[in-house]
Amino acid sequence: MHERFIRAEPDRIWELLAAIGSEDDRLWPEGSGTFRLPEGLAPGAPVEHSSLRYRVQTVEPGRRLWFDTGKQLSEGHGFTLIERDGGTLVRHELKGRTGGLFRLMWPLMIRRQHDVVIELVLDNLEREVARAAL
Repeated sequence: MHERFIRAEPDRIWELLAAIGSEDDRLWPEGSGTFRLPEGLAPGAPVEHSSLRYRVQTVEPGRRLWFDTGKQLSEGHGFTLIERDGGTLVRHELKGRTGGLFRLMWPLMIRRQHDVVIELVLDNLEREVARAAL
């Protein structure tokens, strides 16, 4: 789990998060593989995440964005926005058990890369919110 408190309303955070994987994405870190939502952000829409393919599961504007990763990670991953006094707690979680080849690759290669990328996404989110406040 990764969490970051950002001094902005959940709706502002959602505006930026909802563009992830689009041509207007300002959050996905350059040089971190690809993350594309070629059909946009809607339940059932495909996700192209480097060599992985999965689907958008839940879209609750201002609250939750969750991805169904199928057998790779049994319960998926995603973001939850929790309104707090003076801002929003942005939480990214992975849930479930790994399966197939992903079970071997996760601890050996993917976990560390994933942690770095999520922290960079949160850094970019924080930067974009601060830039808009100027």
